[in-house]
Amino acid sequence: MQATRRAARYGAYTLVSLSVTAVVLDTTKPPKPTEILTATSQMATLDLLRSYLVWTALSFPTLVDFSPNALSFLLTTRIPLLSTLTETIVRATFFPQFIPGETAVECLPTLEKLRRQNIGSALNYSAEADAVEEVDARDVEASRFKEIERALDVQGEFEKRMQLEGWSPGSSAFAVKVSGIVDLAVLRRASDALQISRPKSLRNMGKEVPYPGFPSDDDSEILNPSLTMSLDAIVKHPSLLQGDCAQLKSLWDRLNSLAERAKTNGVKLILDAEETWLNPAIDGYTLLLSMKHNKKDPVIYGTYQSYLQRQPAFLTAWIEHARVHHYSLGLKVVRGGYIVKEKALGEMEGKPGNGAVWATKDLTDASYNGSVEIVLDTLRNQLDRPGNSLPLGVIFGTHNLTSVQTVIETLEAKRLASRTALGKLRMNSEAKGRVNIAQLYGMRDDLSDVVCAAFEPSRSAISMKFIAYGTLRETMPFLSRRAIENKSIMSGPAGAAAERRRVGAELRHRLSFGLL
Repeated sequence: MQATRRAARYGAYTLVSLSVTAVVLDTTKPPKPTEILTATSQMATLDLLRSYLVWTALSFPTLVDFSPNALSFLLTTRIPLLSTLTETIVRATFFPQFIPGETAVECLPTLEKLRRQNIGSALNYSAEADAVEEVDARDVEASRFKEIERALDVQGEFEKRMQLEGWSPGSSAFAVKVSGIVDLAVLRRASDALQISRPKSLRNMGKEVPYPGFPSDDDSEILNPSLTMSLDAIVKHPSLLQGDCAQLKSLWDRLNSLAERAKTNGVKLILDAEETWLNPAIDGYTLLLSMKHNKKDPVIYGTYQSYLQRQPAFLTAWIEHARVHHYSLGLKVVRGGYIVKEKALGEMEGKPGNGAVWATKDLTDASYNGSVEIVLDTLRNQLDRPGNSLPLGVIFGTHNLTSVQTVIETLEAKRLASRTALGKLRMNSEAKGRVNIAQLYGMRDDLSDVVCAAFEPSRSAISMKFIAYGTLRETMPFLSRRAIENKSIMSGPAGAAAERRRVGAELRHRLSFGLL
């Protein structure tokens, strides 16, 4: 391992000359560098050169399409030295751009650096269900669960240390991909069973929500079955197989344990949404855990995918459910990360967008920005009427400048933030710590700059970064999926080409010794 890391460092230096040449030859006119302290201006020159090379490569959609299969082959081939050489190159370029460490402990310097820039962090152990593994699946799931437990403890210690320095709590989160800690087929069968059972159990609330529907309080019959209920559940739900109930019960115990651990450590626990055919079970666990653990402030955060046609009704129903059952709603609002799979299935079945996804990006954008209005209007009303319902917490995840500006403007319009004499915004005391605006680590640092520049410096972070971590082989499916899903963004005017120009402008400024 040490030899591989040394090779990666040497590899990085060998790539410097390529990057410098590319910067010099890039004739695209850059934006004029400013004296404002930005994420780019604080990067080391070697990191800037690496970043320039990465964004240059990602500017070619054909290369992005080709890379997942190519990398999978190169990393697993038995051709002598080829696998080692490929790993060395990836470790010197793409891996450090998006993955700051292989463990939560290795990510601590990045967490601390971000916090001192007034940016919170959400860790994500990005070992996905389709990662390359050569051991029993049950052992993999147990190992991943233990790693999440360790990471939550690491974040808890980090939070304690930062709070001793005067930083406010609530700026740390951990995102869990549920399919990574349970058999994917079991999760699918549970979702199928819930799709059949819910129309019978939903009374009024959530009945109008389109596919994949709205969770029910009765989902526990399938998702958290007792020993006496297991046999009945199998009989009542033919889509379940013998042994599924035991695995679903184990999954509930794991998620419930993680929720307790997150609460103890002062960390928000986010359950990531996935494909529509898995979301019924994930939504069900999110609801049951929220009802149990969000009795004061939100610990459990569900994920709300704006590219789904159900989003407006789904949000409204969940807000009402939280009010009626008196718990604090935690939301991570995103556009959605499985558009390629969703549309591919839709094409196979002759349904635009799988019958669940909005037909156009404009509709998705409208759905996202409409969600901003619904959520922040709800928070304002909750704060105005404290006895009516518990205030929600929200993380707006977006790489879209218009959406970032919409969140900032809506915070001021809803009186959740107020303008200071110096023209900066300040979150009002009752809303502080309840709203974050997030981007992925290694991407769209310019949007993080926009958020930080809009608000006065404080000890309660509003900007946030989602930080993936794991070994190179564990995270390859995550990196490949991100590249494919974001291809249209990467090749657009606000994507990889724009990132390359932004990094290139800073490099030219430095390499010219400030004379340009």
